[in-house]
Amino acid sequence: MNRTLVDGREIDSVPADDRALLYGDGLFETIAFIDGQAPLWPRHWQRFSESCERLGLDCPDQAGLLEDCRRLAPDAGQVVIRFLLSRGSGGRAYWPPEPARPRLIVQSRSWPESLARQRREGLKLVSSSIRLASDSMLAGIKHCNRLEQVLAARHCALQGADEAVLFDGRERLVEAIASNLILDLDDGLVTPWSEAGVRGVGLGWLQDCGLALTSQVIDRAALNSARSIVVVNSVAGPRLARSLDGQSLAATPACQGLIQTWQTRLW
Repeated sequence: MNRTLVDGREIDSVPADDRALLYGDGLFETIAFIDGQAPLWPRHWQRFSESCERLGLDCPDQAGLLEDCRRLAPDAGQVVIRFLLSRGSGGRAYWPPEPARPRLIVQSRSWPESLARQRREGLKLVSSSIRLASDSMLAGIKHCNRLEQVLAARHCALQGADEAVLFDGRERLVEAIASNLILDLDDGLVTPWSEAGVRGVGLGWLQDCGLALTSQVIDRAALNSARSIVVVNSVAGPRLARSLDGQSLAATPACQGLIQTWQTRLW
């Protein structure tokens, strides 16, 4: 059963004038808890705390936030915990209140039922017509303005696909809707470089494992030449794509090795 804490209290509503609701004025993280523990917590916290500084949000106490997350995570089993920090209520339209009183929302939700099928069968990918903004000061962080991703997800669902790959305005490959991408190219394992992409926690963990994984600008031609594509985020881990825009993809040993590394060292 899904549960919600708002500023530490178990309730499931927020004021109608919350600034995250009105203006997307906030940040969030989505974290996998396994048997009551979050193996990637330090990476989530680093990104979150740095993003708080960029948006001028008062960062909550780490120990207190982790305790709230653990209140909603069972001691055994898998659960997804999402926490959101808004600037709270008040202010004059876009002008935020000074001082602000941030509001912390922590939610639990069930482990995705589709993951087992996706890992077994692979993902059906499509190219999205949505283009991600690359020159925004918000690029790269998990802020609450996710309308580009919402539109891309709608487009993806209408095509009966599992995920979509997104480009920026200069036609450079960026990421998937809710994941990063790793391609097996002639140059080896490569992840797209673009200032529009979110700094993925799962991708960062793989990059720090000593694997031969580099970042570079990837255009449409390079994407179409990929032998294999892995889609990765911190909850689902790495998953192989079975096709892109109707073209079949292989499961190369290099990409299978990424998955094996994750499964043997994390979950």
